[in-house]
Amino acid sequence: MKPLQAPAQRKSIIECLILLVIAAVLRMWFLGKTDLGGDESFTLYMALQSPSDIVRMLCKGDNPPLWELLLHFWVKVFGISEVAIRSLSLIFNVLTIVPIYLLGEKFIHRYVGIATSLFYCFSTFSIYLAHECRVYSLIGFATASSVFLFISCIHRPKTFKFILLTIANLMLMYGHYLSVWVIVMEFFITLAIKPIRKKIWKPYLIHAASLILLFAPMFPVLFTRFFDSGINGTWIAKTTSPEVLYDFLWRMCNVPVTTVLVIGILFSSFIILIINIVNKKFALGNTGILTLLWTVPLLVSFVLSYFTGFFLDRYFYFLFPIFYLSVSAYCLYLFPKRKPLGISLMVLLVVTMVISCSPDSSTKRFSGWHSNIKPIVNQLVEAKENGKALVILPEYFDKQFTYYLDENHEIFQTQSQPSNYYVFQDYLLKQGYYYDINYQNADFSAYDKVVFPYHKDMPINGLREYLENQGFRLEREQDEHPYTVSYFSK
Repeated sequence: MKPLQAPAQRKSIIECLILLVIAAVLRMWFLGKTDLGGDESFTLYMALQSPSDIVRMLCKGDNPPLWELLLHFWVKVFGISEVAIRSLSLIFNVLTIVPIYLLGEKFIHRYVGIATSLFYCFSTFSIYLAHECRVYSLIGFATASSVFLFISCIHRPKTFKFILLTIANLMLMYGHYLSVWVIVMEFFITLAIKPIRKKIWKPYLIHAASLILLFAPMFPVLFTRFFDSGINGTWIAKTTSPEVLYDFLWRMCNVPVTTVLVIGILFSSFIILIINIVNKKFALGNTGILTLLWTVPLLVSFVLSYFTGFFLDRYFYFLFPIFYLSVSAYCLYLFPKRKPLGISLMVLLVVTMVISCSPDSSTKRFSGWHSNIKPIVNQLVEAKENGKALVILPEYFDKQFTYYLDENHEIFQTQSQPSNYYVFQDYLLKQGYYYDINYQNADFSAYDKVVFPYHKDMPINGLREYLENQGFRLEREQDEHPYTVSYFSK
């Protein structure tokens, strides 16, 4: 190694460490402020099963088992408090800074690495997902790592890089089905771009074969889930307006001001790209590879979402790191002969992200189910015990309700039948709470009041009409976003 390289390397390490500290501080600040979300409670329930049960149960559903397996061993050491179970997500969220910074610093420009990392640090949605015990932060980290390793392999193919790329892509495949987009695009780029294909086709073929072999048990599940979602749809509504795409960009950019600025940068870069192609001055570089990696999955998925609903911000969070890198790179692309202008534009973007950042994720609900559950639990317990009311719970509320009703979390930690999905409902039924699936079994003549919560997007069908037939009338409704608590009395 040349002696002159050492100071530059030390500088890069120091910069990366500073960025990691910034990301960690912003994400640790309000880590335990929000109550456990609905999806989080399901994830925790799954993580507390045996590894074999985790694989068996999740292979029948929409999620591969990697995250729950990791969390299974994590909670054995750190417990199941909100802070404990979210810490694993926070760690992967913060570590995403490393591949983001290295991608920009090594393959585009040092300032791109810094600006992109700051863009990511102050992304409110990224912070929000760091506060959620779900797979998305892991997938963001795996995506950034995969892209960094892929581009690194293109420049200097090494066996150990392809091994690491295989590990990163296996994390994607066993983490979330939609993140397979990254692997598909890397394969397409390798196959379609002749200079890349000529340079790395042999080791990449071994890499691809390894992925197929190691993911073989999940291919039937992957096919079934995609086929079923395409035919029968999902719980997510189909896209009906191009405004959804703007909202997605808004999610990436915190506020409309930054969103409009980024759209202007994207549009200007596209115009220059067209001009360069016409003038035969275009060559696919690192920025072009990054562009393909996020634009094709985003736009194709957006079009497909008109036919089946699956276009949800957190499902496509894995594109955020690549998007941020591309936008920073476009700033320099717009001013190839006036680099200070491009750097100034990057600074402007970072400033708008910093000003608009909200590290307190309780102020941003987004598409998750983070809400103030403890106050709802307290209201329902008080209504049941002091008001002598019949409390009816929606089925999807059982794990959240139990988590806060059972303050020591004994039901979560000491399940007598670990694979019994209804263990929480059995517990709550013994406590005198009924469910939307069996409320008709209750003796309504013994009660003068009925109270029930429901998610605003998922009302309890038929319950209001049934209560009215039993002589109950709506007394009041209390907003507990995204829930509503309804009070009925005779």
